[in-house]
Amino acid sequence: MDRSILERALSPGGEPACVLVAGASGGIGSAFCRAVAGKCPRSTLIRLARDTSTLEPLDVETIDLSYDLEDESLIAEAVSKIPDSLRVELAFVATGWLHDQHYSPEKTYKTLDAAHMLRAYQVNAVGPALLLKQLLPRMPTGKQGRIGVLSARVGSISDNRTGGWHSYRASKAALNMIIKNYALELSRKRNGPIIVGLQPGTTDTRLSAPFQRSVPPGQLQTPAYTADQLLRVMQSLRAGDSGKLFDFLGLPFDP
Repeated sequence: MDRSILERALSPGGEPACVLVAGASGGIGSAFCRAVAGKCPRSTLIRLARDTSTLEPLDVETIDLSYDLEDESLIAEAVSKIPDSLRVELAFVATGWLHDQHYSPEKTYKTLDAAHMLRAYQVNAVGPALLLKQLLPRMPTGKQGRIGVLSARVGSISDNRTGGWHSYRASKAALNMIIKNYALELSRKRNGPIIVGLQPGTTDTRLSAPFQRSVPPGQLQTPAYTADQLLRVMQSLRAGDSGKLFDFLGLPFDP
């Protein structure tokens, strides 16, 4: 039986000097920022959001930068504004796309649409990959950094029992492969960052709102709970965890 990595003692080193959260205006991203502010008050918090005016005030030092996950030039511009004196020791990519006013998860292959699929891949896989490409040079070289990227259990090929949700499942499966590729490449560098995929559980956010009726009683999580758990998981990571997928309880699951 798999054991949770939360059973470990937290890794030494104290608070990270600098934490970056991409997607900081979303339900989980904003809650993660609050968790960092509460548990790591001495950390400098960098928040990336499409519209920084929507970010809530916090009682810690923040650097708020606007970016667009679908435009690498705007990602690069945002990252370039991080002060040279800061090295991002912990990065959380809290982005993801499942539905909007135009598209809903497909129940059957008969409703597959190229534009729908391409948007899912762009936001869920391509965007995070390009963000990490730009961000990695801003992480420490003498100290092991940590990167957590929001994935999803429904993106697990081995765990797929029901089908459907084609674009979301496939794009998250692609993200999981990107995470593995990054992990293998970074492992060849001394003190290369640890990178993992994180499954947040069903959390009360706009992403899950249309599907909450099917959630069993007591299993819908608050953003605060999810964020606290994911921060604990990231603080517990060790080098051998890189490339793996973990849920909010710190339990690994197969891609």
